[in-house]
Amino acid sequence: MRNVQLQVNTENARYLLNNGRLVALMTVAYSLIWWCLFAPSLSSSLHLLWLFCMLALSAVFYFFARIQSEVIDDFVPAPQLTRYFSLATSSGVLWAVGILLFMPVLPASERLLLVVLVGALLSLVVVPNLLSIRSFNGFSIPLLLALLVSMVGASRTEWVACLVLLLSWGVLNIVLRRAETLVKANFSEGALNRAKALELADSHALMRHQSERDALTGLYNRAIFEQTLALHWRLSSRANTSLSLLLIDVDFFKPYNDHYGHVAGDQCLSRVANLFTQALQREDDIVARYGGEEFVMVLPNTDTKGALQVAARVRTLMAEAKLRHEYSTAASYVTVSIGISCLIPVAQQSTKEIVDKADKALYRAKQLGRNQAVVAARGEV
Repeated sequence: MRNVQLQVNTENARYLLNNGRLVALMTVAYSLIWWCLFAPSLSSSLHLLWLFCMLALSAVFYFFARIQSEVIDDFVPAPQLTRYFSLATSSGVLWAVGILLFMPVLPASERLLLVVLVGALLSLVVVPNLLSIRSFNGFSIPLLLALLVSMVGASRTEWVACLVLLLSWGVLNIVLRRAETLVKANFSEGALNRAKALELADSHALMRHQSERDALTGLYNRAIFEQTLALHWRLSSRANTSLSLLLIDVDFFKPYNDHYGHVAGDQCLSRVANLFTQALQREDDIVARYGGEEFVMVLPNTDTKGALQVAARVRTLMAEAKLRHEYSTAASYVTVSIGISCLIPVAQQSTKEIVDKADKALYRAKQLGRNQAVVAARGEV
């Protein structure tokens, strides 16, 4: 729920920041209109100072909204909303200063025009501040207070216009509150739907991973091996390229399990599997758990020489890891025997042929004393 609320706040902040540039541009246009309409009534140069401050603040507001709305990574909505509120309130205070500056010196007809312009200004900032009543009121309340102060000694018509403006402000607050609730509810629903979609996608990815991977080692399981071998068999047959298969057996694993325990045996298989993964250097090569302590590697577009190089890397990594095995007659550490089969697939043949050849080569490697690699029908390596 916290993540959903964060997404809602983020969408809220981005909406306000995207519309903040519009507020800044409207402020520039309105302040210039005010200055052109009402400045001639002032005898001092305070109107120039007011215009300069208004334009400067509008520039700050514009570039703040533009820069922050373009920030995607590490976007934190709470500070942005606070800064937006501060700028909106500062703008409202400057407008209030303008009202107090212009209103007392204007003739009656222009005073009424100023009230109308204040109402128009408030109506224009409603949509940009649709998702923040606080920012809308931070902007509008200083204007209305300044207008009420300037109403001292005003005519009945001006008072009626001011009261209508206050009533409109109250109605706008009600409309904004309902709109904000509605839009945020839509944001929440959208965020919830996205969260559920992500959760469902993660669940599907996890289920797919579990269906493809061996639970203990994290390698591909036998079913995926058979599918991959069948695929590369067809591709190699069409391209007339070599396909190699390495069948690997952990030497004397039963004595290891019997003496060190099944937990240690599982840890051993997991570490050995990591070493096999390190031995592969191409994206298309795969290693899978074939069953028990047996593993298999599929090396597409690889001849006997290449397969022997992979087997050599496997044995080197095993020797460097030196996983202690006191109950092996092959070495003082965990070793492997490897059967290698390499052929160019023929459409009339099946994948069983390459597996059978590798299995026979593995059997010969065990007969010859283990801890070695043998190529099918070609002798010891």
